[in-house]
Amino acid sequence: MNEKRKASAADKLINVIIAVVLVAFVAVGVYATYGKLSQGIKDRKIASGEAEPTVDYLARQASMSVEDYLAQYGLTLSDTVTKNTPESEMTDNMTIENYLKYSGMEQTADQVISDAGLTDTVTKDTLWKDFFPQLPVSMVYDQSTFEQLKTQLGLGDEVTLDMKYGDFEKILDEKTATAGESPAPTEEAAEPTDNAEASESEQTPQGE
Repeated sequence: MNEKRKASAADKLINVIIAVVLVAFVAVGVYATYGKLSQGIKDRKIASGEAEPTVDYLARQASMSVEDYLAQYGLTLSDTVTKNTPESEMTDNMTIENYLKYSGMEQTADQVISDAGLTDTVTKDTLWKDFFPQLPVSMVYDQSTFEQLKTQLGLGDEVTLDMKYGDFEKILDEKTATAGESPAPTEEAAEPTDNAEASESEQTPQGE
């Protein structure tokens, strides 16, 4: 009868290595599965409007790498713009020219800058987040929506369509903070324009 050979130090080492490899393999499988499930949940929230699209999501929708997707709008991966950056922050960091390209606007950057009366202040390479607050309110809200906001918030005649949007937004923030919530449009009120419904960084100047 053959006697069972005692496990040598080498045998024990091999067993340990095998165990480590198996644990690592299982961990990778679990991580990959969780990653796909997590990504699927995020995508469903974005598709349903519950969450804002990210750079990664937009790139995948365009069947492009994140790097190539950003490059077409003059952006690169950095501390400012990552694959998890929300769309609004991504567009904020585009130049005026690239923002209009992203938005599908037919107007050129020079035309929009001229319409805003900012020819001597900004250029087509100015970042959108620096340009937008300087726009006159009239390029963001139409007369009807503007008057609706003034009435709901009890704003005086010192608030006009000619003032800078950045100054107007500060007044809106102060008023809504005091009220505790943003004003809800009445059923009788005119529907706001698409631009008025969008977040600041997503709004596009209204054409003349």
